[in-house]
Amino acid sequence: MKLDSIDLEPDELRTINSPDRFKKEISYEDSIMSMDLPIVIKYDYLDLGDTAYHFKQEFKLQDTQRYFEMMKEISSSSINRLSMKARDYHFYRTNISGNLRTAMQKIIPEAVCTNTIIYHFALYTSEEKADRNRDIRSPRIYFMLGTYGYIYPLFFDPYHEINP
Repeated sequence: MKLDSIDLEPDELRTINSPDRFKKEISYEDSIMSMDLPIVIKYDYLDLGDTAYHFKQEFKLQDTQRYFEMMKEISSSSINRLSMKARDYHFYRTNISGNLRTAMQKIIPEAVCTNTIIYHFALYTSEEKADRNRDIRSPRIYFMLGTYGYIYPLFFDPYHEINP
């Protein structure tokens, strides 16, 4: 077992593994620590149909393949390590404004009013400008930072509309 040298009670493990609640702001110290820890991907706040950027949109084969390649890469790293390779992954922190703010208001409104940290990364980028009408894709995945290295994927933006 991984935690042989640490004595954690079942209630403590339940607390650690429960989804972050964004009614209470994540502290600065917790966010700094979370950016240094190996990433754990949690799907508690995934948009499954509340906005135009939900994960039930059509995934092309290239989208799906690249999504899992990126999730494998991300899950064996930390936010700080990925930020050092930001250009390689198109991995950037995103301000909560415009289309992102509108979408977040629909799925997790309490997170809009706090110092929530949102990042996005590219699955790939088309040579042409992304365009929903012509089905030209440059998909982005948006996620929220939680405690203990948790990240919460939120949105699938296949046409790069949230933050064009």
